[in-house]
Amino acid sequence: MIISIPWGLSGGLKVGTFALFGGGYNGSATSSTTSVYTYASNTAVAGGNLSYQTELQAAAGNSTVGVFGGGYTSNSAVSTTSVYTYSSNTAVAGGNLSYAMYGLAAAGNSTVGVFGGGYTNTIASTTSVYTYSSNTAVAGGNLSFSALYLGAAGNSIVGVFGGGNNGSDVSTTSVYTYSSNTAVAGGNLSFSALYLGAAGNSIVGVFGGGNNGSDVSTTSVYTYSSNTAVAGGNLSYAVYELAAAGNSIVGVFGGGNNGSALSTTSVYTYSSNTAAAGGNLSYSTQCLAACSPNPGVNS
Repeated sequence: MIISIPWGLSGGLKVGTFALFGGGYNGSATSSTTSVYTYASNTAVAGGNLSYQTELQAAAGNSTVGVFGGGYTSNSAVSTTSVYTYSSNTAVAGGNLSYAMYGLAAAGNSTVGVFGGGYTNTIASTTSVYTYSSNTAVAGGNLSFSALYLGAAGNSIVGVFGGGNNGSDVSTTSVYTYSSNTAVAGGNLSFSALYLGAAGNSIVGVFGGGNNGSDVSTTSVYTYSSNTAVAGGNLSYAVYELAAAGNSIVGVFGGGNNGSALSTTSVYTYSSNTAAAGGNLSYSTQCLAACSPNPGVNS
């Protein structure tokens, strides 16, 4: 029986207290497994399985649900989604994204999650806007650059998509405004990498880890108000194919690959731009996704 999950007064997971990591590849097979990471205790326990097995997917959510979408399943890109309800730790199939893609990223607010970039037969700038209330998705405006294996973070107004690869590793960013479904070029990250993770609060997004010829622990702190990025403190481990999610205080970077699939985490504190080792996830995986009900961002 799960006893370590941070339950709220309503009987569900309490907003701002946990991050949800899900799916990925464990070295031999794709996974639907999830892990619920509690910030206060830096511990993780198994959550309910997603409704499909995949790797290289993306995730976004609000205070009630997290939506995992896209990815690579049975040797092809998919548009499938899985809607994870925090109150019951259960997941059901959601409406399909408007395009099939893997190696994509996602960010969102309380109403929508925007899934963008990735690869099917070409490297894409395409986006799909998923509305949580109706479990439907429609095509959004294109990102300002094409990339796969990128990361994304945002606040309640914009999502910043950054890094990845479009023939070479890039530090490029694209700022997507939810209200207009349009994107413009943002300031470059302070390093180039693919397979990176990203998490943030209402002020900054932290892009970290990845690979640019070797696995890195580097981070870049992107300030939304100025559209500028500076180097942050290093993560506590060098890794690529990781995922990240957080609340208003910390971002948890977890899983990934540095020779094998990992359950390792690194907890990044925004106020000090420092990171320390966190508790392990409840399973080892790479090419996973993560989301959280983050107050001021997507709650």
